[in-house]
Amino acid sequence: MSNLIFIGGQKGGTTKTTTAHLMSLGAILRGQPAAYVLTDPNRVLKPEGRPYGVMDGRDGADLAKIITASSNTKNGWLIIDGGGNRPELDKAIAEQADLTILPFRGSEEDLETISRDLAAMPNAVALPSAWPTNKHAQEAARRFIDALEQVYPGRVITTPIYYVNSALELLAQRLDSPSTPVRNAARRAFSILSDALGKVSVKEG
Repeated sequence: MSNLIFIGGQKGGTTKTTTAHLMSLGAILRGQPAAYVLTDPNRVLKPEGRPYGVMDGRDGADLAKIITASSNTKNGWLIIDGGGNRPELDKAIAEQADLTILPFRGSEEDLETISRDLAAMPNAVALPSAWPTNKHAQEAARRFIDALEQVYPGRVITTPIYYVNSALELLAQRLDSPSTPVRNAARRAFSILSDALGKVSVKEG
């Protein structure tokens, strides 16, 4: 069975799509099969030039087939990109996923939204994403991680995905040869994903 990962959350602009692509690319760079699944009907499918699979889950029936088929896959990663503002769909996918990751940025608005999402999806974990690279900004943003961890202990990934100017490259029409910064960010994102899944598996075991 493949590892079914759901990148969800209600708020737009939290880097769900960028994070999903980074993790898919990171899996490939680590020598593991991966497929990215688009679910947002407002986005365009862009499979060209990508070293990982790109699947169309914008239709509910097609998404269900993709999830069912993943149970027959013996290895690899199926990473589903949630579209936002669809709480019932998020809950349904989260119930089937091996791990649900909720990216959030360092802002009061994101903190409020991610808190609601964590309450609605008891098995989900929060991931600080597009985090500042400036040391002073990191210290200021750290309070958002600490505040969330205090309310939801053990459900916050404390290793951030730092900001990298990767969105334009990752979400371009083609992705033939990712730049070194994007490759490094992808490896880091996949390492964070693997560690988070390992911790969840230990808890469930």
